[in-house]
Amino acid sequence: MIQVDNDKFLGPNWLLDTPEGQKLYHEVAVPFREEVGIVDVHTHHNLRQIVENRPFPNIWKAEVLEEREEYANCDHYILQLAAKCEGFSHALAHDPNISDYDKWMALSKVFPQLQGNHVHQWMHLDLRRMFGIEDLLSGETGNKIWDLTKKKFQQEDMLPQAILKKVGVKIICTTDDPAYDLQYHKIARDHIKDITFLPTFRPDAYCKIFDGNWRQNVENICNLCGKDVTLKGLVDALRERHTYFARMGAKASDHGLLEPYGLEISERRAEKIFRRAYEKKEKFDLQSPETKEFISYMMHRFCEMNQDEGMVTQIHYGALRNANEYLFKNWGPDVGGDVALECVNIVENLQPLLSRFFSGGDRKQGHLVLYPMNQVFAHTNLVLERAFPNVYSGFPWWHNDTPYIMENYLLHTAGASLLTSSAGPVSDGRKILSEGSRFEVFDRIICRTMGKLVADGQITYNGAIRAVRNLMYENQVRIFNLKEKQE
Repeated sequence: MIQVDNDKFLGPNWLLDTPEGQKLYHEVAVPFREEVGIVDVHTHHNLRQIVENRPFPNIWKAEVLEEREEYANCDHYILQLAAKCEGFSHALAHDPNISDYDKWMALSKVFPQLQGNHVHQWMHLDLRRMFGIEDLLSGETGNKIWDLTKKKFQQEDMLPQAILKKVGVKIICTTDDPAYDLQYHKIARDHIKDITFLPTFRPDAYCKIFDGNWRQNVENICNLCGKDVTLKGLVDALRERHTYFARMGAKASDHGLLEPYGLEISERRAEKIFRRAYEKKEKFDLQSPETKEFISYMMHRFCEMNQDEGMVTQIHYGALRNANEYLFKNWGPDVGGDVALECVNIVENLQPLLSRFFSGGDRKQGHLVLYPMNQVFAHTNLVLERAFPNVYSGFPWWHNDTPYIMENYLLHTAGASLLTSSAGPVSDGRKILSEGSRFEVFDRIICRTMGKLVADGQITYNGAIRAVRNLMYENQVRIFNLKEKQE
């Protein structure tokens, strides 16, 4: 009978396949992470949940799906994969008549089928690091894990703020609509010590002229700021809110685009499109030329605002939202129905925006970070950042944050551009419980990849140490101008 070394699964050298990588992780990365903590510049964490600091009711709500309105959150990674297995479905997960316990047990029974996928690894990393549970989740262990975690959640060291402090979080950037009053950021700033929470300006809702809620969104923010409902009124209102976000510590804006629109569009043309959309004289869709033009016009305005305030522009592109209409109609967005596009116009769309704001010819210019939702576009990002000094490639996330893709991204970056041009890992996190796990995976993959470059003789060991420190922390702090927050 073949003996299997169970210690390899999430063991001390998990993901570290060279002696050089192991040395970098244990001797460099681990002490460095303890020293500097976690800086996460893109998350979807629910700050209200963190501020109110109440115990998690159970492991299902903490790990998979929280449907209470005030804390609503969803790990669509888990739901997507589990729903492919017989015995589990989206309908089961969202059914209010089924208890959290029964949902957890249904997930437990199919969870062994997820082996090999990083979601399976993350779940068990959470169980090990947060609860000391080494059992693998299955139909046989689901009840035991439910009981152990429910009891553990009642302890003070498992409250939301304690979890974040335990894993060494120092800075978390949330994602926020411009109309938000940021009241929980104010409370966090005054009452939570040792962690800085910064808002991120996310104005997508005011650019989507194809969306049924766009008109109401425009009216709401114009009324909030006392502006006329015109294109100028919208831009002025968003600029006012942007200034407020900057005063509240925001370091970046974030834009989720089908394509990275950045064409030069006149105000007259944009006003015409705005009026036609607002008065419903014409129905635009995601692919309409007018959609591309209007978002391009708005992106130039947002980059102007960011330049004035010294903020970073983040663009993640190439995701077709709500492709699964069944999921969207029944349970709304962000439940697992989004897909990555196979074809995106990047260079032609972006060139005017890059030449105006990110060429590197003006010290006042800010930074742009590009995240492709389909990693086949990573090379285009890398050649753009070579041509435009103020452009940086974004670490793989969402559809791409698997060990295999992250390793190949780093190897590609080392050859096609500079490792110091990577904006560094972000969790895109929705789960407080997984913040430490995500960054442990990032740290291990960084060391795995740098270890291979050392083993191949492509970089020196000292060069690898420098790269590890840059990728883990120093790039984010430099690009997002966060240094003063750590001092």
